[in-house]
Amino acid sequence: MDYWPYPPAEADRVDPFDSERTETQYILFGGHRPTSAFTDPTLFDHRDLHQWIPMGYKILRRAQKVAILRNGDVVREWPVLHRIAHFESDFLPASVAQSVNSWRRSVCGYHVLTSPTAMTAPEDAYDYAASIALARTASRTEGRALVVYMYAAENWH
Repeated sequence: MDYWPYPPAEADRVDPFDSERTETQYILFGGHRPTSAFTDPTLFDHRDLHQWIPMGYKILRRAQKVAILRNGDVVREWPVLHRIAHFESDFLPASVAQSVNSWRRSVCGYHVLTSPTAMTAPEDAYDYAASIALARTASRTEGRALVVYMYAAENWH
């Protein structure tokens, strides 16, 4: 199986490479393995998420679909609605908050997928144009590419 079997209801699962649906779509990544796409962002916080993406030594990342490309052409784009959250706390030293923000920035940003098991990131994961250029090249070789924007991450263990 290439995808984590999530969302729980199969009717809510959208092929991440689908370009027909126009609504904003989201994907969870447990490690580097994605779930199916889904349109309801409340599914990020499902109380039994660990049943579909087992906890272990991995990072759980929230992502939004940004673009689908086929043979070098953009066939669908979605505006980025979320940005990487900034961690602040009155209870932790500023250096700890800075470390968390630095870590989050290192694991988030734009990523390009050509299959559920093949993910790449441009040199600067925060540059939309570089991501689209990488996806154009990948989709010419692979036939398709998906650009996602990962905007939140947490340890999943």
